[in-house]
Order: sequence, then C-alpha cells, then structure tokens
Amino acid sequence: MIPRRRIPLEWADLADALRALRDSSDAAAVRVAAFEHAFAVEVGVPHAVATASGRDALGLILDGMGLGAGDELVIPAYTLGELVPLVQARGIVPVPADVDPDTFNMTADSVAARIGARTRAIFVVHLLGAPCDIRGICALAEARGIPVIEDCAHAFGARVDGRPVGSFGRAALFSLEATKAVAAFGGGILATADDGLAAAVRSRVAGRARREWPPVRKMLLKLVEELAVRSPAYAVAARLMFSPHSAGGFDRLYRRAHDRVRGRAAAFSGFQARLGLRRLARSAARRQHLNAQWEALARSLPARFRVQRRSECGEPAFYNFVARFDGDIAALRAAAQRRGLDLGIGGEVMDDTAAMLGFTDCPGAAAAAAQAVLIPLYDGLSARRLRRTADILDRLAKELE
Repeated sequence: MIPRRRIPLEWADLADALRALRDSSDAAAVRVAAFEHAFAVEVGVPHAVATASGRDALGLILDGMGLGAGDELVIPAYTLGELVPLVQARGIVPVPADVDPDTFNMTADSVAARIGARTRAIFVVHLLGAPCDIRGICALAEARGIPVIEDCAHAFGARVDGRPVGSFGRAALFSLEATKAVAAFGGGILATADDGLAAAVRSRVAGRARREWPPVRKMLLKLVEELAVRSPAYAVAARLMFSPHSAGGFDRLYRRAHDRVRGRAAAFSGFQARLGLRRLARSAARRQHLNAQWEALARSLPARFRVQRRSECGEPAFYNFVARFDGDIAALRAAAQRRGLDLGIGGEVMDDTAAMLGFTDCPGAAAAAAQAVLIPLYDGLSARRLRRTADILDRLAKELE
C-alpha cells in the first residue's frame, strides 16, 4: 500500500532529543531565541515568536489585535474546519468568503463581498502552499482600514513577487507540525512587523513552562505511527479505517487524539528549536525537490483530474498534492485502495466551512469539498512509487467512466 502521507523521521531527531534533555533551561532559551531569529529572517519580518502550535499563534494574534465578542472575521469558505470553534470561542463571528475551486484560495472579490460594518479583520490562507491574491486582498483591506492575518501553515517558503508570504499582513502564523516544511513535532510561529503586537505576545508566552519531554514523547508516538504505516498490515487497516462507513469517525478520532498530544500552552522547547534550525537550513532544497515531484505528477495525471493552480499569484511552497476529480471520489478511493493506493477525500483533505456555518452561497467551496482528492506525495516517496501512483490513477480514470 502506498500511504497518503508519511512522517519524516531521522536518527538525528533522536540525537537532538537526547541532547535537549540534558540542556539547561538557559541553554534551551538561547536556542529557541536563535530559531526565532532565523525564522524571522526567512520570512522577512523583524519579529518571530515561537508558540505552542499554529492555532495557539492564531489565538494570540486575535487577542493581541483586540478582536472579541460581536466582531466579524472574514475566513476562507474552504479550509481547516477546526479553526471555526477557535474563533467562535472568543465570541468572534466567522464569515466565510468563497474560494476559487481551481486554486482553493479566496479572491479579493470574494472577500469584498463579505466585508460589512462589523468586519474587524480578514484571515487569509495560502492553502496547500499556493499563495493567494495577497496583494489584492491587502489593497482592499488597507483601503477600508481592516488588518489582514495570514495563515501560512502550508506555505513556508512561498513567495509573491519575490517577497515571502507571511510578510504582507499585520501578522502571520506558521505551523511546525510533523508533516510541515519545518517540522518540529508541534509548535508554531507568530510572525509580524508590528512591534506592539510582538511585545504583547511575548509578554503572554513569557510565563509558560518550558518542558522538553512532551515534544519528545510526541516524536516517539509519531515513530510508532510511522512504523504502523510501513507495516504490510496497513493495507487492510486502511480499508477499515477509511471505508465509507467509518472514515469520518476515524478522522475525527485521529484529530482528537492529535489534539491531546499537542501542547496547548507550553513554551517552545529546546528540542524543537534544534529540529527547527536543522530543517530551516535545508528547507529550500526540500521545497525545490518536492515542487519538482509535484510538477511531474501533475503532468502525468489524466484530464479527469484537475490539479490545483498553485502558481496563479506567486511561487508556491509544497504541502501535499490535491486535485479535483471529475467523478465519484468515494468510488475512486475504494478502487484505489484495492490496487494498493491510499487516497484522502472529503474532510480528510479540508472542510467546507461555509456549510459548517450554514452558508449556502459558496459554490467554489462546495465544489472543492465534493471533488478534492489527496494523492500521495511527500518526503521520501520514491520515483518508482510516484510513477505507480500515476499509472493507477490513469487506469482508474478510464475504468470509472
């Protein structure tokens, strides 16, 4: 079975864990500060604050910008649905703006249609590594005096006119989860050029306890998960976990288990900083390699697969390969599993947040949710498996006509 995703693990990660567990708290703090500085340089902003997660960074941004009960936040109609309760818990009203189903991103026009008297900020997502029309959206926002928050969880290294995403809005968030470009087994980054916001956030995180063990434990759990995925039994398990009757339930269970492991209010650790610095140093080479594989796979797919237009607004980063399939995605996934290929569909890719919120006027998001298919492409996928993936999908596109 070719799994839909793999977790990049190295012996050097274990060595970093052992070193970090022996470090003093002062040494860990110095290393975290070095990582924050290096990240800020990469994004092109003066401030980068390490946080417990990308979602933690978003919460800190919302609080630091003073958003609260009754304020409206424009969000993409197709993104990670778990962001909705995070926003609503603060009394903020999320208002979904439709996405272009070919890019999966909001547009300046769709954002403009959602701005109202109570709009206090615009939350843009560079989905799956593709830069959105950040210049157009920022111009619109500036004209109306509304700040922009960038979600760059998928898009570290993406650029618009040579400028890194994450440097356009009032603030940006990045994720450092295990499958992200700078993987540190959890954690996030809040990036900003706003001195006041950076100072407020630093004062909030300064009192958090820094513990090395939780991210080390998460690494060990991910190792167990990776060994399970590599097992011959995974093919049988995948059919059970992602069958039409159990896929949604398993996905929700997996996300809840992941949330329990994620540190919600812990300080970023020295171990995570070690990993982050090492992976920052080779992020450009990784991005170049995976983008080349992305292009090769895109060229090899049959016409029934409409690949994401990632370069519409800038130079993309890599985060997963998602295409829209002109046909029954559940039937495609079942047929692919029988041939040893694990695909993700529906909420396993992203969520229709417009539908979650009761909006029925976002056809782009509805089309994306109904047709999106996650196709395996990740660190360590061999050229042979990449060709096999394309061959299986080519045959299935013909068989399922």
